[in-house]
Amino acid sequence: MHPIAFRVAGLEIHTWGVLFALGFGLAILAGELNARRVGLPSWLYVESSFYIAVAAILGARLLYVALEWGQYSGQPWRVLNTREGGLSLYGGLIGGVLAVWGFTRWRRVPTARFLDGGAPAIALGTAITRVGCFLEGCCWGILTGGDWGFLTRFAPGLRHPAQLYEMVLDLALFAVLWYLAPRLARLPGQLFLFYVAGYSAIRFAVEFWRDVPHLWGWVTVTQPAALAAVLGSLALAWLRWHRARRSPGAVESHNL
Repeated sequence: MHPIAFRVAGLEIHTWGVLFALGFGLAILAGELNARRVGLPSWLYVESSFYIAVAAILGARLLYVALEWGQYSGQPWRVLNTREGGLSLYGGLIGGVLAVWGFTRWRRVPTARFLDGGAPAIALGTAITRVGCFLEGCCWGILTGGDWGFLTRFAPGLRHPAQLYEMVLDLALFAVLWYLAPRLARLPGQLFLFYVAGYSAIRFAVEFWRDVPHLWGWVTVTQPAALAAVLGSLALAWLRWHRARRSPGAVESHNL
């Protein structure tokens, strides 16, 4: 664990923030490179990056606080303190998608195609940010029950590196989406739906090694939502593919 990356004039720069910035920067680059493969100009991803970043961070924090309100109801000022962790990727995804919707309406470009261009980039950015989570000590895993594992400043004992488990799976998802991007370009929105299904499946699996609240038995709070996202996105992808097969001329006009 290495929560402080460096200090500048007495100001502590946290490792998570550095890795988030690195992941976001590489995600923009990946979006630019993937843009032409899905039929969009690359400059759109640079121009939209600020709006998406702000909306994603706000969405991630707001959803986390809403789900964990018991921690903050007696100390509401802690809502502004993100140094102790507390960002929901699903909240960030919702905020980011809303920002994309507004941006694409403003720039008059297809929302679904824009999301397709960014789908591999999101997986890459998430993978790098999870390394930041590991070094920061947040999103910690369950106890290993043995003499191996990693320490976190938020909980005692040797823990599973759940953040790194997810990082490896996110990188694999990035590779799959990158490969599929030009092959699914004829039906805008499919690649993004596969991203949602893939990431949700990853999250469902990694939850088994995370130290998080459970609804009942081995089922965590996040797993039902993750499973619903997997099934819902795959069902929607199949319906859109089936509809496109029946109306080939309408394929290029599909949107989310």
